[in-house]
Amino acid sequence: MKPSRAAISRWLLPVALIILAAMLRLPTLDKQSFWVDESYAVWFIDRPFNEALRLIITPENNGPLYFLLLWGWHRLAGPSDFAVRYLSALCGVLNIAVLWQLGRTWFNRRVGSWAALLMALSPFAIWYAQEAKMYALHMLLATLALLLLTRALRRMRWQHWLAYVLCVNLLAYSHFFGAFTIAAQGMLVLITTWRDWRRLGAYAGAMALSALPYLPVLRFVWTLLPTFQMQDPSKRFVPLPQMLRELLLEFSVRAWSWEHDGLWLFGLSALLVGGMLAAWRRGWRAGAWITGLLIFPLMLFYPVSFKIPVFTPKYLSAIFPIFLLILALAVETLRRRQSLLALGAVAVLLLGQTQAELRDLNDPAFQRTDWRFVAQYLEDHGAPDDIIVIYTDYMDRVLSRYYRGPIKIFSYPYDPKAPEPLYEQLQGEGFDRLWLVLHHDLVYAPDHRLIEAASERFPKITGQYPTLGQIRLLGFDMNWRHTQLPAAAAPVDFTFENGLRLVGYQVDATRLPATEEVSHPPSNWIHLTTYWARTAEAAPDPPRLDGLLTDASGGVWGRELVYAPAVFDFDPPAQWPADTIIEAHLDVNLNPVTPPGMYRLAVALENTAGERIPLVSGEAEALLTMIEITR
Repeated sequence: MKPSRAAISRWLLPVALIILAAMLRLPTLDKQSFWVDESYAVWFIDRPFNEALRLIITPENNGPLYFLLLWGWHRLAGPSDFAVRYLSALCGVLNIAVLWQLGRTWFNRRVGSWAALLMALSPFAIWYAQEAKMYALHMLLATLALLLLTRALRRMRWQHWLAYVLCVNLLAYSHFFGAFTIAAQGMLVLITTWRDWRRLGAYAGAMALSALPYLPVLRFVWTLLPTFQMQDPSKRFVPLPQMLRELLLEFSVRAWSWEHDGLWLFGLSALLVGGMLAAWRRGWRAGAWITGLLIFPLMLFYPVSFKIPVFTPKYLSAIFPIFLLILALAVETLRRRQSLLALGAVAVLLLGQTQAELRDLNDPAFQRTDWRFVAQYLEDHGAPDDIIVIYTDYMDRVLSRYYRGPIKIFSYPYDPKAPEPLYEQLQGEGFDRLWLVLHHDLVYAPDHRLIEAASERFPKITGQYPTLGQIRLLGFDMNWRHTQLPAAAAPVDFTFENGLRLVGYQVDATRLPATEEVSHPPSNWIHLTTYWARTAEAAPDPPRLDGLLTDASGGVWGRELVYAPAVFDFDPPAQWPADTIIEAHLDVNLNPVTPPGMYRLAVALENTAGERIPLVSGEAEALLTMIEITR
């Protein structure tokens, strides 16, 4: 029997919204690299099941269900970023269908469709549907549990109660903060059915069945709470007004601050109040449910946060579908009363969401830490005799996921206030360069001396700061004296009037754009390695090395970034043996508005008074090569 045209039209919109959600999540699923927590998730499950289970069930992992599912999914789908994140994307897309059904069940198809559209376009929902963590699963189970509870209370069939019991348990195991949503549902069942002993008894029986597996956990929590001390310095107590503000901004545009946040928060709050009032006008039970499911979990969490200050909006993501449902109800109410006003409200909401989503795709300040860039830079610029020192042991897991080069990765094991013994040991072992990788260091060791101690001991090679400095990659030269010119260097012969000779160079790129968006926006950099010797009779004061990118008329479009102290300060030319070649690095910072074309890359020397030291040929600088700047 063929479905009728009316049946097809009824299902056309939700199916279209599901397809839209998939299109917004899947093509960019692996655009950004894993961040630290995602690499942790893979590290948990990339081992035999028994070992993985012992790691997964520890309390600090927020709930074992996602990791258990990921363990099986990882073996089925493979280890790629796309495959691992696909589990979350699938949960995010399925939640569109469940939320549509919940809105249809509670109110009508239009409300369900508005809610599903808002979730399909939501930057908050898209972000966590593209992350290998439990939050997309947690939101899906929170929505599904509420839909199953609604059906169980209405139909009073044991199958629906059993399905609800199963879903509630999964919700609690997906994230421990799901307990606040489960408690809120229980409070609302009591409030709205307290005279209906049949329904109240059925719910009590279902919850008793659900609670049995949790009795040991409750006893553990009751014992732990009096002596609990927060170990994560990045977490802090958040006052209620700030908590509400962060929740509204994160749920709507996934930002803790925004250019127009005052006006935006006012309009958003008005819509929420309007949506809740619309629910109350449909009946006190509808109003109690829609209001309580949004407010009660927050009321339960806030006192806990005095003892356990772990607030972040994603931890309360179980209330996010209700947030969208209230907005959808407000929009539908406006549509019934004033179509133009509803159209304006929808346009503003969708415009804000679209702008935030484009921002998440293009603005490094809102993106995940770019470990792919770090790995690629180390592969391109590192050598087998280098050493990577990475602060905190868990970060080597995410770097190792992407790094395929020969350099050894060494997790920093010492006191961060006294790294000198490690640097002395590494230099004694004959490593050529130190690559210091820092992330979360200012949170966990705000007074560390890893950078200062390295700068006091070694000349700096470069500094790379992907994702607006969320990661810092700093290079230091531990072995700058050579007996001969390295084979990879291009030989040249320029002698300056102070007796220093430029005998070779290496440049990392001769064709590049003037702008760069990952490590140091908006300017691109050219990394230049130079090699120097001195004439037998020369013993000059340490000069300053300068790098320039100039056009045909002599206009300067790039200049050296000054790293102090430089190698000439660590190892003054007067101390160089006549047969020694000295390695010196510099980064030439490009003007981001440099027009496309061909430019001259040159180096020059300045004396301590800032005066240019000419070559013996009379020229002011040594021309090395031509650089093509592209669009």
